[in-house]
Amino acid sequence: MLAASKISIERNTMTETCCSVVYRGKILTGFTVEAARRKLIEKFAVSEKTAEKILNSRGMVLKKNLGEATARRLTAALQKAGLDVAITRSTPKNNVLQPPQPAPVPPAPPASVPPPVPASGPSVTGTGERIPFHFHGSGSEYFRIWLVNSILSLLTLGIYSAWAKVRRKRYFYGNTRLHGDSFEYLADPVKILKGRIITAGILVVCSVVANLSPVMGPVLSLLFLLMLPWLVVRSLAFNARNSAFRNIHFAFDGRLKAAAKVYLLWPILAVLTVGVLGPHVYFRQKQFIVKNSRYGTTRFSFIATSGDYYRMFFSALIPMVAGGAILAACVFVVPPLAMVMGLGLYLYLFAFFSVYTTNLFYRSSHLAAHRFEADLKIMGYFGLVATNSLGIALTLGLFYPWARIRILRYKLHRLALRAGDDLEGFIAGEQEQISALGGELSDFMDFDFSL
Repeated sequence: MLAASKISIERNTMTETCCSVVYRGKILTGFTVEAARRKLIEKFAVSEKTAEKILNSRGMVLKKNLGEATARRLTAALQKAGLDVAITRSTPKNNVLQPPQPAPVPPAPPASVPPPVPASGPSVTGTGERIPFHFHGSGSEYFRIWLVNSILSLLTLGIYSAWAKVRRKRYFYGNTRLHGDSFEYLADPVKILKGRIITAGILVVCSVVANLSPVMGPVLSLLFLLMLPWLVVRSLAFNARNSAFRNIHFAFDGRLKAAAKVYLLWPILAVLTVGVLGPHVYFRQKQFIVKNSRYGTTRFSFIATSGDYYRMFFSALIPMVAGGAILAACVFVVPPLAMVMGLGLYLYLFAFFSVYTTNLFYRSSHLAAHRFEADLKIMGYFGLVATNSLGIALTLGLFYPWARIRILRYKLHRLALRAGDDLEGFIAGEQEQISALGGELSDFMDFDFSL
């Protein structure tokens, strides 16, 4: 029923004993039932229902047929979560050691028959193989979805926007494929609507109170600001929990205390240092998102450093300073040209930061032995952004769906997964562990507060 993250199941067929990990029906001294329940949910990815079933039992076999080393590791992890567990050993009936037998040697084929040729074709199990992402959506398809979403959201005074978000994300996820399989977005629009109602209610109350009592306005604004880390964590957890690939859900386990540091404390320090800490703040926020995310039971890792983001900032200084100088000169010589150049400089810097941050984000994100590759080009992305902006302006916004599809297709076609080992085996292992963990993920406070 239970499996530790990143601990593979060892079928002990070459030793005389098999091990089982047994919960003895009580919590260790120094732990509470609530703390143990929370640890089971967070560290072992079990559902609340499964955690309650374990903790309410008088004793339960949590995992059977383990090798001794694996059983010891799992026992140690469960004891850190507060559970009183023990290892029991048994001797399998069919587990009799046999002396090794030499492998049979197949007869050599006749000289006139050539040896068989291995089947050709790509394989996802090869170490180091590059597996590209693909996007199969089209602007015309998304235009119909966007148009209906916009009209119904307007007619229902925004209520339909929750269903619009689900339709939009399901279209994007369903058309994003990795090795022939699509991603899934499984969110319930009602839960998204609940989150938006709560957020809107808080804003309305703050606005009314601020108008009735000007003194309370800043106080309520500060309280809402203090809620920001909680809102961010809940939104990230909701979005991850409702995203899946090959029936394995993603998850986000970020803690409120850490979120308060990266979304409140560090931004305040960046303001106090007149922006000097800005790149470091951006790095800390990206690191917080990636390192607290997981696919099934396997966590992502993030290898970028603060220095990488400072190098990005300093690399942008050259075009910023040179472009600013040329722009200032054109203002006095040819003012209309200065407007065009100013817009071009803005779009170039936008493309620069988008490409740099996207490449750095994915290249620094690893999933176990697998890593991502991103190869966006600044000038290619700049041309795409410039033509999209022109199309949206000339069509009074109607080109927006095509612009969105063009951007997404460009990014995904330059994104790939570099398989570090047996990718199919890794996914199959995650499916086995999720199945053993017993099903659905936690649904506690399952609201989406993002817009």
